[in-house]
Amino acid sequence: MKTKDEKLYIVINVILMLIILVLGIFIYVVIRSNRKEIITGYEQSINMIISSMHVEKMNMATSGIESDNASLVIPIEDDIDNFAEYKFAETRNNKYYYNQLNDNAKLIYDDIEANLANMTSGKYEIKLSNNIANILFDVDGENQLDKNFQSAWDAIMQDRTDTFFIDVTKINLKIRKTTYGNNVSYSLSIVQADDNGYLEQGLMNKDMVNATLNKVKNVRDAIATNLYGSDYDKILMAHDWIIDNLEYSQEIENNNVYNLYGALIDRKAVCEGYAEAFKYIMDAIEIPCIIVSGTATNSEETTENHEWNYVQLDKKWYAVDTTWDDPIVRGIGKLTNPIKHKYFLVGSRLLEENHFANGKITKTGQEFIYPKLQEENYKK
Repeated sequence: MKTKDEKLYIVINVILMLIILVLGIFIYVVIRSNRKEIITGYEQSINMIISSMHVEKMNMATSGIESDNASLVIPIEDDIDNFAEYKFAETRNNKYYYNQLNDNAKLIYDDIEANLANMTSGKYEIKLSNNIANILFDVDGENQLDKNFQSAWDAIMQDRTDTFFIDVTKINLKIRKTTYGNNVSYSLSIVQADDNGYLEQGLMNKDMVNATLNKVKNVRDAIATNLYGSDYDKILMAHDWIIDNLEYSQEIENNNVYNLYGALIDRKAVCEGYAEAFKYIMDAIEIPCIIVSGTATNSEETTENHEWNYVQLDKKWYAVDTTWDDPIVRGIGKLTNPIKHKYFLVGSRLLEENHFANGKITKTGQEFIYPKLQEENYKK
């Protein structure tokens, strides 16, 4: 039997426990009511602005170097059914544009590059480093973030030609803002702009992307394997293979004409495809090469957007324009070596007569600096 004092003690303890429980619930409700979470109310879509450069093919009256190298004939195996996961090789030695980014833009670039295999699905969401989001606490944080985001995409699309499967105009940057009392935090992620995903036209799923990338790589590897001799010889043979095997597309049938697939598989491309193919081959043989954007004035005094390449040989930079070295020959004409090599390893004196580089690749991205060309053409 419990005494009255024991019963009273138990009752008091129960009452105290109930008071503590009620007080705890009250505190939780108050804190919960003060918490606000804002997601898409501050979900800012920073749409990618990428320049599409359309250039007419030109007839060029030329003189240039002779070539004794025979044209490469590459046996190409049709591997469109190769759905194996494409291996995105690291590009440590050829990150010319990456090296000009600020620290925040580099973090964005790094996160994109680390997730390229995931992006082949067309719908993968990339969660960016928390360090990047801290820029939003600056007075001009949103504008800085916009510029860094665009600059990172500009850089990776120029550094890595195997990103052509991504349609960057279908990508948004999602900003998530969370407030907890007086504390504010941000998180960032790269997402698809709509339910259709961000794959390029004609690519429906991950298998198609992998098959496409593998097919392009197989062609590139077959070309690279057949390049021999000095670096000069390899550059020349790659240049000549592109000219002998590609046809300048005078009609834009699809987006392939702007990328590697159009150049190496369809064998039809505009200047972007030519420049990307040349760089892709140079990357395979580890010769420094970059894509240069700007304008060019043709023989009819028409100035249009254009892309070409700078390549490093003997630690010096020269220009290569495979598009202008592959003009449309009317009638039954055949390219002669002087025409075929006018814009092969040229210096600034000749190039800057009609080529005008512009490091401002997109309107909202940063302005990149190109390497200084040698003044005179390369002399073997």
